[in-house]
Amino acid sequence: MPIFNAEKFIKNSLSTLTEYLKNPDLEKDLEHIQLILVNDGSTDNTSNEINEFIDNFPTNSKFEINLISYKTNRNIGFAIKQGLQKAKNEIIIIMDCDLPFKLDIINQSLELIKSCDIVSIDRTKIKGSYDVPLLRMILHKGLILLIKLMFWKEIQGIDDFVAGFKVVKKELVDKIKNYFISDTSLIHFEIILLTQILKKVDKKQYQICFVYPHFNRETIKDTTYSFMKIVKVVLKILKDLISIKIKIKQIKKHLQWS
Repeated sequence: MPIFNAEKFIKNSLSTLTEYLKNPDLEKDLEHIQLILVNDGSTDNTSNEINEFIDNFPTNSKFEINLISYKTNRNIGFAIKQGLQKAKNEIIIIMDCDLPFKLDIINQSLELIKSCDIVSIDRTKIKGSYDVPLLRMILHKGLILLIKLMFWKEIQGIDDFVAGFKVVKKELVDKIKNYFISDTSLIHFEIILLTQILKKVDKKQYQICFVYPHFNRETIKDTTYSFMKIVKVVLKILKDLISIKIKIKQIKKHLQWS
C-alpha cells in the first residue's frame, strides 16, 4: 500500500482493511497476511498516524505489518516497487491507501487468482465505478486513450490499465520487476504490458483476469497531490510513456518476443 499525505484517513483505512481481512470467509485463502505500508515521503502527520496504528495493533501471528518510510516523495510507482521488494507471500495485492473501491473485490480476486496469474480491475464496464472529479476523469480517460494508441499491438482487448488495484502472483512479479521503468502510476500499466509480452514468449500461458469494482463513496475522493504536483506527474507520465515505447523493442528482444 503506497501512502502519501494521508493523515486525514490513513488510520481509518488501515482499521477498515485489517478488520475486513479478519472475515471468516477469507480464512481459507489467507493463512498469513503481510501488510506492507510504504510512506512515500509524506510531509504531513501521516508517519505519526501510521506508527500510532501499528503500536496499537494487537499482536497477531496471522498479521505481519511492515513499514517502509523515506523522506523525499518519489511517486506511487517507486513506492510500489519498494513494497514488492519486501513482499514474501505467494500472492501480492497492490491497493490505494484511500480504499476507493468496495473491498469485496479482494474476495473476488483471491478466487480468480487461483486460475490466473494476475487480476486487475476494469472500471469501464460498470456505470459509476469511477465516481471522481471531472479533471481526474479527463486525465484518466486521456491516458487510457494515449496508451491504446501507443501500444495497441501489445494490449489489444484490455480497456483499463492504470487502476490502483492488482492481485499478482509473486512468481510473475519476480519475472518482470527488473523491467519496470516508471516511478508513477504507470507501473500498473507496465505490469499488464510485461505480462502480455510474457504470454507471447513463455510456454506457460499467463492469464490476466478482471474484476469490476463498485466505487466506495465513503472514502476520500480528492487527490492528496497539489495542482502543481499533478502537472509534474502528468508530464513525467508522458515522458515515461515515450521511454517505455522506445525500450519496448529491447525488452521484447530480451524476453524473446515472437
